[in-house]
Amino acid sequence: MPTRLHVAPRVWNRRQVLIAGGALVAAWPGLSAPVSAMFRKHLAVDGYPFAIGVASGDPTPDGFVLWTRLAPQPLTGGGMPSESVEVRWKVCHDEAMTRVAAEGTAIATPELAHSVHVEVPGLEADRWYFYQFAALGEVSPKGRARTAPKFADMPHQLRMAFASCQHFESGYYNAYEHMLREDLDLVAHLGDYIYEYAG
Repeated sequence: MPTRLHVAPRVWNRRQVLIAGGALVAAWPGLSAPVSAMFRKHLAVDGYPFAIGVASGDPTPDGFVLWTRLAPQPLTGGGMPSESVEVRWKVCHDEAMTRVAAEGTAIATPELAHSVHVEVPGLEADRWYFYQFAALGEVSPKGRARTAPKFADMPHQLRMAFASCQHFESGYYNAYEHMLREDLDLVAHLGDYIYEYAG
């Protein structure tokens, strides 16, 4: 006749519950994030990792969002190995990138197609900044971004342009070239950005 094993339930006191709960809260960001704890600063890739360029958006009075994606072969899946990569970013007052306003690092992961999304805080309202990324021994093109005015301020004028849905293979993009020559405060993308199909 088999022996039955009886295990008494564990009774937790208040101190043990608080300690276990605190450990779970401390570990939660690591449990929920797809970012690997291991990343590479140096990695051999075939091509320029910033082939897609850089972008900024979501301006607030004290910051904006910066974006890039490491994709040396953007038309054939990206061309990056399945490893996380460290990406440095810098925001400066000047185009020469010498007067630093903010800087830091981000991790480009395979789970997010090696894209980087950085929310930059602590900047001055209603002013232009220059920004740049660096990774894998290369630097990105420089971008320019502007913070929004303070919520209580009303600008005398606001020069803006908008773009709507586009089909990459059949469109002419001279409108963007024209926008580059304008002194615009904001470009709004309405609806989808770019449709891209085979061929």
